[in-house]
Amino acid sequence: MYLQAAKKKPSAPAAKAAEPAKVAAETKVEEPTSSKPAAGGKGKKLPAALAKLQQQQEEIKRREEEKARLIAEEKARIEEIERREAEEERRKEEAKALKKQKEKEKIEQQKREGTFLTKAQREEKLRNEMKLKQMIAAGVKVGGLDAGEKKKPTYDKKKKGGRKNPEEAKASHTHHKAEQI
Repeated sequence: MYLQAAKKKPSAPAAKAAEPAKVAAETKVEEPTSSKPAAGGKGKKLPAALAKLQQQQEEIKRREEEKARLIAEEKARIEEIERREAEEERRKEEAKALKKQKEKEKIEQQKREGTFLTKAQREEKLRNEMKLKQMIAAGVKVGGLDAGEKKKPTYDKKKKGGRKNPEEAKASHTHHKAEQI
């Protein structure tokens, strides 16, 4: 049946559209007979044109499968690259968060010890140190740096103001004794 329909010549535009369907129909019909041997033990031989057509179809199918495999491999490779990039980004974020946490702990420790300085305080301290170095380099004696010149504290009783004459001293002495009694 199919072979008879294939032998009829349709019109030119319809022929092009019908050919792939006709070829597929012919190959479906012929394939079962070619794979099974006949009752006499000999297999039917396909016509050369039909065998060539089957080879072409197999080649096309093989190329499409290869193309699909290459596309799948490329997609897998791209996904692997994206996964690695995401992993690297996550590691960077974790390292950044850890560094930030350590810095916060360091600041808290300094605050507890009373040694924490703000950025403005650090800059001011640095400016003052630079000025001090410049002054020392210029030969100016800066107070507070020479520990050897400090006066030692005296623990003796200090005399209360100088008395002008001995009569006032006696009077204040007796007056002082009267207050004690």
